[in-house]
Amino acid sequence: MMEDMLPLACNSSMSRNTESFAITEVKTVKHTHTWIVKGFSQCDCRYLETVPNISDVDVNKHLFRVRLHPQGNKDSNKDFCFFQVFSQSNLKYKAKFTVSNRAGEEIPATVYSGQQQLNGYFEYIRREQLLNHIVPHDEIKLVLNLIIVQDTMTRSLSTDPSNLPPKDTSLDTLSKNFGDHLMDNKFTDFTIRCRGDCPPIRCHRFILWSRSPVFKATLADHTDEYIRSEVVYDDIEYQDMKHFIHYIYTGKAPHLKTLNVAIEMLKLADRFDVADLKDLAEQSVRNCLSVENVCEILQVAEMHQTLNLKKECMRYLINNAPEHIPNPSRRPAGSHSPPATPTL
Repeated sequence: MMEDMLPLACNSSMSRNTESFAITEVKTVKHTHTWIVKGFSQCDCRYLETVPNISDVDVNKHLFRVRLHPQGNKDSNKDFCFFQVFSQSNLKYKAKFTVSNRAGEEIPATVYSGQQQLNGYFEYIRREQLLNHIVPHDEIKLVLNLIIVQDTMTRSLSTDPSNLPPKDTSLDTLSKNFGDHLMDNKFTDFTIRCRGDCPPIRCHRFILWSRSPVFKATLADHTDEYIRSEVVYDDIEYQDMKHFIHYIYTGKAPHLKTLNVAIEMLKLADRFDVADLKDLAEQSVRNCLSVENVCEILQVAEMHQTLNLKKECMRYLINNAPEHIPNPSRRPAGSHSPPATPTL
């Protein structure tokens, strides 16, 4: 009976009689991390470490670490150099190392496939061969290529998924291209400086001008900022502005999964009149509501006129037990008053 059923399930002509469909999509992120180590032969430490900055992954939850073990990881393998990558989460990923000298000449590495249980992915090279390969500059270039499985989504469909048009990836490609321009200072013509001693953010006027009415006014040809090709924001943190400009260029905001970042992006989106980012940030903040932060978020919603967020906070306050919400009448005598509560 089973043998009769299997061909029936696999026959594509029968899909016309199927009454329901489903499709599963696996979302992946590709990332390349380059690490240059100078004076490699003099490294006598247990290992060196670097952390890739993967913009599409929440580093607070899914941090990746790359380690170089110059002389193995124990006495029995000290004649080998090990290259290791591991994640401090349950994300699935594939990795591949490329090792070369300053001239760009690669030396093959071997993938560890032993029975010993190790943390992460390993490749190794005999140390003597590697030292000979990097003469005379004593420098190695280590390139890590990662493919990270970010999400797997299964959804029901009313029609055969094989008849669906192919996904249009042109906008994703355009977003990536503009993101690459943000990382490259070539052809930039404007500088943003933030609070404290931090690096300048080099940008392109036409992108800022086209994405924000506030920047459009700032870059009018009669302003001091236009003449100096620079603007200074002493009240904005560097990392917050970096996240904001990344959205301006790419239309993507991967860091919104973190509540503090989402709140700061909401503030900047309101300040620079970027409505689509404000909507995204508001939704992220709404998803993070809790007894501990609802009052603070309500103040933010009041200040930045996000009506839906304000309603959600009020609904949350009403639905949660009063004993979980701080009560000023129960404060000890002499204690400081809390910040002013927004109007409800």
